[in-house]
Amino acid sequence: MAPAPLRPSGVRAATVAAAAAATVAIAGPSSAVPAPDPPAPSCGTPADGGFPLDTRIHGGPADYPAGGPFQAWKLDLTNATDASCSGVHPVLVLTDRDRALRPEQIRFEFYDAGSSRWRPVAFEATEEAENVGAFTGFGGFAVPAGRTLTVPVRLTFEAETAPDEVVVNAAVVQRRGEDGDWIGESGDYRLTVRPAEPAAPTAPDTSGPPDPSVPPAEAARPPAPTVSGTAPAQNPADVAQGPELASTGRESEGYARVLVPLAAGLVLLGAVLVRTVRRPRHR
Repeated sequence: MAPAPLRPSGVRAATVAAAAAATVAIAGPSSAVPAPDPPAPSCGTPADGGFPLDTRIHGGPADYPAGGPFQAWKLDLTNATDASCSGVHPVLVLTDRDRALRPEQIRFEFYDAGSSRWRPVAFEATEEAENVGAFTGFGGFAVPAGRTLTVPVRLTFEAETAPDEVVVNAAVVQRRGEDGDWIGESGDYRLTVRPAEPAAPTAPDTSGPPDPSVPPAEAARPPAPTVSGTAPAQNPADVAQGPELASTGRESEGYARVLVPLAAGLVLLGAVLVRTVRRPRHR
């Protein structure tokens, strides 16, 4: 790996070296007969002797509830030189206060405009308990001379992630055949992982089991049928008596349903007794 123009304070050189190796590894295993090397991409030389790409993280929230939805932010890559810079692969470095964050708890994606899709980034832990993830799976970004490329990204943490303070840096590596150059680094993006938000409570069922001593409510009666045309004339006496008469009539009908079968049973029993009494006795 070629030496960097200057050593930033936020990311260790060993971390970037590991990230560059991971970025170069996307080419896969070499074939038995090596193909001619393509022209190595290059970036222009900045006037101040710094990195060719100015890198900036912006637009991200301060809080991330564990298990919450993706939070969107942006990564700016600004080419401060007079030559185009291609084969650019950003590398995220996450350093947490408690050194408890694990790679599988980080979910991160970047938008690849060339294929119109979101690409996931896999993270690996370093010996310094940092989590490093390279933007791989594609040929890298191209940043024209004097222009800024803005890469949409999104981040979240799994529900089991413990509350913590995290610092995010973006190192930028340019792949050059079997090697890579460190060509940019962002400032710190500080965030807080909050405890997972509790699920919305559901209203408890206070109805309880039905009381067997209370009869069930009477089923609602269907509405009375309506008839078009002129209604028949009503007896004035019936109208005057109103609902009281209707209620009395319904009660009478109920009693009749019970008493008629009972009366018939009594008559039949009386007939049997009479026949028994009249039957002559044998002497």
